[in-house]
Order: sequence, then structure tokens, then C-alpha cells
Amino acid sequence: MGRLDGKVALVTGGGGGLGTAISTLFASEGAKVVVQDLNESAAAATADQVVANGGEAMSAACDVSDSKAIEAMFADIDARFGPVTVLVNNAGVDSTPGDGSGEGNTGGDRQIVDMSDDGWQRMLDIHLNGAFYCTRAMLSRIIDTDLKGSVVCMSSIAGLAGWGPVHYATAKAGLLGFMRAMARFCAPHGIRANAVCPGVIDTPMVAGVDAAMIEGLKMITPAGRIGVPNDIAYAALYLASDESDFVTGETITPNGGLVIG
Repeated sequence: MGRLDGKVALVTGGGGGLGTAISTLFASEGAKVVVQDLNESAAAATADQVVANGGEAMSAACDVSDSKAIEAMFADIDARFGPVTVLVNNAGVDSTPGDGSGEGNTGGDRQIVDMSDDGWQRMLDIHLNGAFYCTRAMLSRIIDTDLKGSVVCMSSIAGLAGWGPVHYATAKAGLLGFMRAMARFCAPHGIRANAVCPGVIDTPMVAGVDAAMIEGLKMITPAGRIGVPNDIAYAALYLASDESDFVTGETITPNGGLVIG
């Protein structure tokens, strides 16, 4: 018997990195998994991987910041699997066009000066609007039913400690506020909301980070290493499962001790 038997799980940003690890793990624990990604081929590849391993999955290609596209996706999920009862708001980026980090910009502590309105807004649209649109669509389908639900927001140590680009840290911190408000609102309806705040994880998002910087991060991390995707996927699994039925409004931060408290 799997830990997610009978659940329909939507993983946004499921086409690679953490999203693929979460999708495949959830499916192995019995969930019917919907893999959403802006990249259609990436979403399909993860869904195909789930099916090849004996699980049930469908892919959905859309932009989480487009509320109409999200509603259309949920209608397709309803027809294929039924209502979503587990939502992982994982879709995210660490840079956006015009955010002051590209060629010709100073970056670093000058990035906020060079950041355009569009560069700032796109980051918030993906992380915050995307989480809101998906959560709203999920709740509209189950809040007045007997179904229990779990929302897991993928934040970051950037949202806890203010590390990284200002628009990224702001978006990730915003997810924590959203999650906490949702937890209070939804608990009477049997729906929980929690967050995972990963540390530095070996995913495509950190592939471009200078190797010397990664080694430096390992040196200051008490665990002596950076994380792997399953370090995060298992934290999300716990929050998605009934094992955490009395856990809501909380944050789990698998980061090897890099950020404590």
C-alpha cells in the first residue's frame, strides 16, 4: 500500500529537477500524478517516466501565471483523474528577462538598480500568481466536499534568509506568507498548507553556478554536501501524505544545516 494511494497530485514545474523527483516519487507511492510544465516536451518526458515505472500520469503544458490556462488544465484533470487533492506549487525560476543579471548589467549588489519593472513582475507572476491560481482552482473543487487536501509550496532558504537575487528572495518569502494564510483559512475544511524550503540542491538551476562557489557552500554546510532532489521529494511526500495530518502552516527546510532557525 502506497502512502499516496487514492490521491490525485498536481506537481507544477514537474518537467525537471525537483519536479521530476517529486512526480516520480509520488507516483511510486500510489498517486495519480499530473506533471505540469511550461516546456511541453519536459512535462511529457516526466509523465512518460512515471508510466514506464508502472505509475499513472498525464502531462499538462501551460504557463502557471495564466489563470485561464490553469482553469483549462484543471478541467482536463477533472475529466481524466478527478479532483486534485495534492498540489505541489513547485514551478519557479531564478532569473527573468530584464532582471539586471544579464550581459551589460553589474548584477550582485547592483542588481536591484538595473532591474526592470518586467523583470521584477515576471518573477512574482510565476511564483506567487502561479501558486495562487493553482491553489484557487484546487480549492474551488474540493473545499465544499468531504475530500481532504494538501498544498505544498516550494519556497527556499532564500525566502528565509534573504539570500540570492532580490526578486527571487522576495517571491520565495511571499510563498511562505501565502502558505501560512492558507493554512489558517483551509484547516476547518480539512485542507492543509505547508512549505518546503530547500537549500542548495543539485538541479539544473544550480548547474551554472561556479564550481568554486559550490565547493565553498559545501565547506560552510555542516552536512558537508549540497542536496540531491530526493532530499526534497521525501520532505514533500511527508507533507502530502496523511502521516502529516496534524501538520499545517509549517516549514520544512532540508538544507544540511546551512540555515538553522
